[in-house]
Amino acid sequence: MFSQGFLIKYDRIPARMAKVFEEAQDVLPRDAFLIMASALTATAAFMLVCCFIEPLGVRPWMAAVAATVFAAAIVFCKAVKLRVSVEDGVIRVRLLKGYAIPFGEVIDHRVGDMDEIRNYSGWGTKKVSYKNLVCAGCDRGVSLKLTGRRVLTISLRDPEGFASILPPAQG
Repeated sequence: MFSQGFLIKYDRIPARMAKVFEEAQDVLPRDAFLIMASALTATAAFMLVCCFIEPLGVRPWMAAVAATVFAAAIVFCKAVKLRVSVEDGVIRVRLLKGYAIPFGEVIDHRVGDMDEIRNYSGWGTKKVSYKNLVCAGCDRGVSLKLTGRRVLTISLRDPEGFASILPPAQG
């Protein structure tokens, strides 16, 4: 979807100064995570009970595999976070993969509702690479117009604080 080098690799830019902005948020909101974890745990327990009911034909290994997969899903959803920080003139974003964007690549930015800013309307859709790093339940964020016809949209709890650190629009 994105060309090679959409963003700079996270580990290429050294960190020297203290962080000016930092935010980390769960990919799933707390309530959604608890509902998912409860449902998966209850399903694993039900499968274990079904192992003892002969006519159902559920084998113990099936329940063990399901419980293992469910536990891995729960741990994964709890461990993965969207991390955004600004330090030394570089915006660092990490979800599953890390990116670094120097301030010099930021042409413009918009703050607002994710539905409105996600496609950076008005810039056109031809040959533009879009990347959205969005957490469920986070309705506001910042959309960055970058050099090379790229747009990066990030959901944040404090989009105004993040945008106040960004450089003014170029041109």
